Amino acid sequence: MRRADLAERIDTVEHRMGSIEQRLDASYASLSTQILQSRRENDDAHLAMRTEFSGGMSTLRGEFTAMRADVAGEFTAMRTEVAGEFKAVRAEVAEGMSTLRGEFTAMRADVAGEFKAVRTEVAEQFAATQAVTLSRFEKLETALADGLKETRRFMMILHEDLLGRIALIGEGRPSSS
Repeated sequence: MRRADLAERIDTVEHRMGSIEQRLDASYASLSTQILQSRRENDDAHLAMRTEFSGGMSTLRGEFTAMRADVAGEFTAMRTEVAGEFKAVRAEVAEGMSTLRGEFTAMRADVAGEFKAVRTEVAEQFAATQAVTLSRFEKLETALADGLKETRRFMMILHEDLLGRIALIGEGRPSSS
């Protein structure tokens, strides 16, 4: 039971430590894969938001271009009409221009409000995505740190037990277990 048992026990401890290392490596690989997957999902979500925002901007540009063309056409028609009857219609035109300016100002304010709402929504979505990402990373870091602490603790216990048993064998006393 002396040297043969000791060698057998050392082999058993080494086998167990090897098994723990394999499980730790597998856990680390799994966590790394999860982190990479999470990064890919976040990148995809961010790209989708950018694409959606870009499409909305293109639509708004098209609407502005059409509105500009409409307003330009209306002004041209109004100038032509006013040129023939300018003296008689002067007061009417001034009033019409005032109304158009008010509508244009209101429309500008509406468009500015819509832009502000879109910016706010995109910022909120980005902040939410960032918060979820940070939360996931924190959970993964905590799980990895806990696993490493637990592994170190078990390895230390095995090491101390092994040293105690070797000391007992060296003194010639049988082990207590």
